[in-house]
Amino acid sequence: MKKILAVIAMSFMLTTQANAMGMFYTDAHYPVTATGAKVQDLQGLKQGIANTNNVLFLVETGDASIDTAAKNGGIKKISYIDVHEKSVFIFWKGVTVTVYGE
Repeated sequence: MKKILAVIAMSFMLTTQANAMGMFYTDAHYPVTATGAKVQDLQGLKQGIANTNNVLFLVETGDASIDTAAKNGGIKKISYIDVHEKSVFIFWKGVTVTVYGE
């Protein structure tokens, strides 16, 4: 029985694309990358946002790429990238990428 549960858990973990994923509910913010630029105040930087939405892990729409977020904010030099993932079991998942820069 323990082996079966372990296989199911591993299968679930391998099939998810998220860095932060709760089994039933997720609401997590985390950084994707930092450019090494010293940022004292994110409020002083431009901000660009891009997002996707997924329904039942069957249909996903949107473009949450870093390039799209940078274009949406008019950013040419990226300082910091942040991701917000929110999901409710398999019913809905949203990913928002926020790019900060000049």
